Amino acid sequence: MKVGAWVVVERRTEAFDGSDKAPNPLQEKTSITVPVFTFDVKLTDNFGLQAGATVPDVTRTAQTVNFRENFAGLGDTSVLAWYRLPKTHGWNTMVNFGVSLPTGKTETPRFRPELKDGNLVPMSRLQRGSGTVDPIVGVNVDRRIYKSNFVTFGSVAARLPRYENKTGLRTGSSSEVNAGVAREVFTHRLVGIARLGWLHRNQDTFERTPVLVGGGNWIYVTPGATVRILQGINLQADVKIPVYRRLANTQLDSRAVLQLGISREF
Repeated sequence: MKVGAWVVVERRTEAFDGSDKAPNPLQEKTSITVPVFTFDVKLTDNFGLQAGATVPDVTRTAQTVNFRENFAGLGDTSVLAWYRLPKTHGWNTMVNFGVSLPTGKTETPRFRPELKDGNLVPMSRLQRGSGTVDPIVGVNVDRRIYKSNFVTFGSVAARLPRYENKTGLRTGSSSEVNAGVAREVFTHRLVGIARLGWLHRNQDTFERTPVLVGGGNWIYVTPGATVRILQGINLQADVKIPVYRRLANTQLDSRAVLQLGISREF
């Protein structure tokens, strides 16, 4: 059994149109902090279940008009099953599949009257969840490089919303591909990690009309490390740094995304 607690921190302060910087006349900023809690239980050597819950906390401000809005609470909850395939040519492969459950609050969105006067995001509240049951799939692979202390790894994951929620909003699908290497540094208790990833998000739609905020493609370089502080207790930290982005429209984005976590195995 393994339990984990994580936090993802992001500060969106710069405006981009596609890949180019854009004006931010209202000096808008979105601060996002998302605690994530996970529970993983191994039922057999090759099969197990995992559950995860998010608790997003989002604050949006526009300095020139003295606007501030904050909301926080339970987001969507994921329930996954994972299966480890037989080792092949030194590769370990694990597949996972499950659903995201609509435990996060949704509100009827308001867009058109608010997308004016230089606003980059709607003034109505963001959604804490999709409001729908969404399939989640993923594959993870890893392999120790022959006669070395390096482990190479890769992953593919996707969330695939299929229909609109009761307010008429359909969350855009998202997919992510990662590849990287990990290596012990000085001691077996410290592992350095370097990862390159591509993230794609489709725009949300409201009553089949694309929402004018959200969507795009990002390429991230992510350095990080895992530290074993006690038997079965690990700390992990990494920083996702965008080296390329092409956004679907003018919107705010961040310079980096910080991820911190602790896990305990029993």
